[in-house]
Amino acid sequence: MATHKEVGTSDTPRTEVVISPGEAVWLCRCMKSKKYPFCDGTHKQIEGFGPVKVECGKAE
Repeated sequence: MATHKEVGTSDTPRTEVVISPGEAVWLCRCMKSKKYPFCDGTHKQIEGFGPVKVECGKAE
């Protein structure tokens, strides 16, 4: 299961997302998701924004 934590500073805030091998997540780009940084579909109400899919390859 994907996890996230806030890293960086107040001047350069960042969110670090950790996913497991073989896992895929949709990340929010509209900045309005109630599950941020994960997409909850809110972008459907905002023109021009959609999520980005991030996948981690399976370990060999």
